[in-house]
Amino acid sequence: MEVCRSERNNNACMKERLVARFGVWMQMMAVCLLSLVSCKVDFSPNAAWQEYPVVYGILDQDDDTSYIRIQKCYLGEGGQYGYGNVFDSINYPAGSLRVVVLEWPAWQDENGLLQRTGAPVSDSLVFNYVLSSDKDSGSFFSEAQPLYVCRTAGLLDSSCLYQLVVTKVSSGDTLCTAETALIGGNMRLHTPNNTTRFLFSGSGRKTCDIQWSTVDRGRRYMPMVRFRYRDFIIEGLDTTITYHHIDIPCGTVLSSMTSQSEGISLGESLFLNTIKDQLKDYVVNRNPVDTVDIYIKVCSEDLSAYIYSAAQSSSSTPSLYSYSNINKGLGVFASRRTHIMFHVKAPGEAASQYRKNLKELNVGF
Repeated sequence: MEVCRSERNNNACMKERLVARFGVWMQMMAVCLLSLVSCKVDFSPNAAWQEYPVVYGILDQDDDTSYIRIQKCYLGEGGQYGYGNVFDSINYPAGSLRVVVLEWPAWQDENGLLQRTGAPVSDSLVFNYVLSSDKDSGSFFSEAQPLYVCRTAGLLDSSCLYQLVVTKVSSGDTLCTAETALIGGNMRLHTPNNTTRFLFSGSGRKTCDIQWSTVDRGRRYMPMVRFRYRDFIIEGLDTTITYHHIDIPCGTVLSSMTSQSEGISLGESLFLNTIKDQLKDYVVNRNPVDTVDIYIKVCSEDLSAYIYSAAQSSSSTPSLYSYSNINKGLGVFASRRTHIMFHVKAPGEAASQYRKNLKELNVGF
């Protein structure tokens, strides 16, 4: 019989057994250093049952609405996927939970982390239960999923700390809690810019260098270039113009959280091949827009750690290292920003190498 490597209370060991049992499931639920704790145990389906909720909540001050997903870890005889397909096995009944996010005044320490000031709660955001049918099919019940929703447009303050508190309505007992700070500060795009334009350069493998200033509490940066174009459909004397875009992910940058800027290089071949793969054939006349949009998505350290730990699990091997920052539960409550975007001019002249390369793709440009 394997035992815990260190002395922990029964609740902690039970939590780690659940992590081992549901490592695959935790990976499936994942969409950004830290100590990841493991405990090697023999899992027993007949162990004493203890409730552990699974929580997923991401705050983004640029979103107009915030969502929190809460469901159950479950134990039972027989195949675990059988229970996963039963709505009541994995979900809490409507009206059984009260989900609130508290806003605490905070100050920023020398490491850029927020600490509570000791002042009372400045706001309380109540999340309401809804049933959503917007869920991919899979091993778990997918006809509908309960979500807790709150319209937060203009309500989230990056200078404050946010605490999730989930309580049972029937008893008033706290089911679980978690805390996160928002991504703060303003970002600047250093290159490319409207003077240098969106260009690829270099000998051999040509690249476009994308560099930006870091933001407060940003750990994982995921830049993306949005290439925009127009379709022209000519029917007799009528011409219909429709606008489209193709997103080209540029990779991931893990920041030290002390650097003032970060950057990454986008290869010209990746840019052109992604466009060609998306459009495939020359079926209409197309015209590229003379600007591109550069998005710099960024997430907090907690979300970054969760993404990393989920990536360590394969689809066939449960991970003992699933990261969680939920007190008395599993999952993650963290922050991100996905709407930081910059318009950058691209060459509009037909004689430019940029336009020649697009034309050579033979997809209508």
